[in-house]
Amino acid sequence: MSLLRWIFRYHPADAIIALAGVGHVAFLFYCFAAFSSFSWAMTGFAFLTYALLICWNLQCISHNFIHNPFFRWRWLNRLFGVLETLAIGMPHQLYHHYHMNHHQGNNDAKGPDGITRDWSSIYRHSDDDNPEPFWRYCLLSFFRVEIGPVLSVAIKHGPANVAQVVVETLALVAMWACFLFLDWRFFVSFYLPSYFFGWVLSYAEGYLEHYGGQPGNPYANSVSSYNRWYNLLWFNNGYHQEHHWDPKRHWTKMRQLHAELAPHLQANGTKVLQGPHLTGLIEDWLKQRKPSSAPPSESKPAA
Repeated sequence: MSLLRWIFRYHPADAIIALAGVGHVAFLFYCFAAFSSFSWAMTGFAFLTYALLICWNLQCISHNFIHNPFFRWRWLNRLFGVLETLAIGMPHQLYHHYHMNHHQGNNDAKGPDGITRDWSSIYRHSDDDNPEPFWRYCLLSFFRVEIGPVLSVAIKHGPANVAQVVVETLALVAMWACFLFLDWRFFVSFYLPSYFFGWVLSYAEGYLEHYGGQPGNPYANSVSSYNRWYNLLWFNNGYHQEHHWDPKRHWTKMRQLHAELAPHLQANGTKVLQGPHLTGLIEDWLKQRKPSSAPPSESKPAA
């Protein structure tokens, strides 16, 4: 058995994602250490990079770690959870339960009681039965996280789970306190705005991973993209309908899963984008401007 197969539980390729998580935190600490020497141009570049890293982490690193914890040893997974806490700015164990609720509801529409099972559903805070407006969802969702229900779920998972939440929370608070004490200007003018913007980007991607889907249809409640470069850089996150069908399927197996589901996806009219999810609204707008006689284009997984 190779060293990587000895360390990583599911696939040696998870080493790439794990190292990316370490790199994310390293970049944050670099920005903190070098902030006072940054030029305006460097500050702007670092600001946008860190915000994009938060979105990328939530959608790729944290996401895959939630569904398939990388390491063979529980203690190492718990340690990586602390690292991810510093990266995403939220106790990772709480985000774990928040995201798993998303898969329980699968972006469901409102039920007879007027609410959704999925706390992050794009229908949850809409004024009618349609998806909530894009910008309202992206800008407000961060403040709508229902901490009480998430904590309740964490407590139900037992003392070890609660202990992990406590450790992650203390680590995050300690990092924030250090930022404030040593360079409050970095914390207020760089970290907090880029942190929030990163979460906004992540909510935007989450919105577009389901906008145009069919709530309640297990073959079409999400939106997929088979763009080669997007799936290379986003660790096959474009196969989002496939992922919702089988959340435990490893990210390296998404193309095989697509081949298994392809007839059902086609029969159910699953929405497919040509580019990454974040360009979904632009694609929809361009399609609306095309002559009605033009045949719709279809995207296929890269060979």
